[in-house]
Amino acid sequence: MSAMARTFKRYYFGGITNPNVTFAELIRDRRCLAFGAYAVSIVAVLYTLVYVFLILGGGQPFRPWLDIPLESYYRYNVFFCAPSMFLGWILAAGVVHTVSRLLTRTGRFERILGLFGFGISIASWTTGIHDVVTSVLGGIHVISQPDYEVALNTPTIWRTLLWIQMGAYLIAFEVLFTLAVKTVYRTNTRTSVLLGTVGFLAYQLFFLIFNR
Repeated sequence: MSAMARTFKRYYFGGITNPNVTFAELIRDRRCLAFGAYAVSIVAVLYTLVYVFLILGGGQPFRPWLDIPLESYYRYNVFFCAPSMFLGWILAAGVVHTVSRLLTRTGRFERILGLFGFGISIASWTTGIHDVVTSVLGGIHVISQPDYEVALNTPTIWRTLLWIQMGAYLIAFEVLFTLAVKTVYRTNTRTSVLLGTVGFLAYQLFFLIFNR
């Protein structure tokens, strides 16, 4: 394993175990932006594979926003996933950096972009493990993907567990985005929470347009 790979691995797991210290180190590393792109790439590949297995399992989305038939939606979605994730990442960082200029002149765009890359990647694991496992099981027909998707959208224990994961997803994004903002722009806690929330909403709303 190369030194660069070892360093990225240390930053990635450090972002999970001790993001405060890790983010402070990352913004001093000239490879911050490149590593942020690597981090987003991990979940982009992960979720592209999820949609491949959803296709194999005959899955259908729940009320998609795009005007594409339910039965063929995932066949298009598999091509939307990675681009929408990368564009949402750039959009979130761009919106936050623009708004931050109303409040402070400190901080650089490539640094918030790099840290947001880690935030998106790490926070996505709160739902990613479930999505990978269930889509693979559906794709190899251990479970019925259509029946499982019905269970996720009706009052069952599976829907309750899904909402718990979504709660963890929201918290993880809020914490990591807030910490990224505070690290890059040196803003106070209230302002950091506000800008972190703005960044999360920009990313999530854009991502949801293409991925339901």
